Amino acid sequence: MEKENTKIETLKVRLCEEQTLWIVRESIDINVNEYPELNGMTEEEMTEYIKENSYNMPAPSNCDWADSLYDAISQMDVVREKDTGHETFIYINE
Repeated sequence: MEKENTKIETLKVRLCEEQTLWIVRESIDINVNEYPELNGMTEEEMTEYIKENSYNMPAPSNCDWADSLYDAISQMDVVREKDTGHETFIYINE
């Protein structure tokens, strides 16, 4: 059977962009004694615990304007922004 050759009249073409932006904020000092859940942990264990639980941890005592540790660190000033990747893709839609 012979393949039928059809003329394409229109084609939907779409451009998609992917960007990665890193934002680095100033650090804050926390008093580990204010967080009994960190007692006995290594620095690596504390870091992992804070990454997973900062939303539920109280703000440091020196940040009376924040509701949680995450809130305190996410409101610090930006010290650096870096675009680490930019790719474009062209798609043809049916």
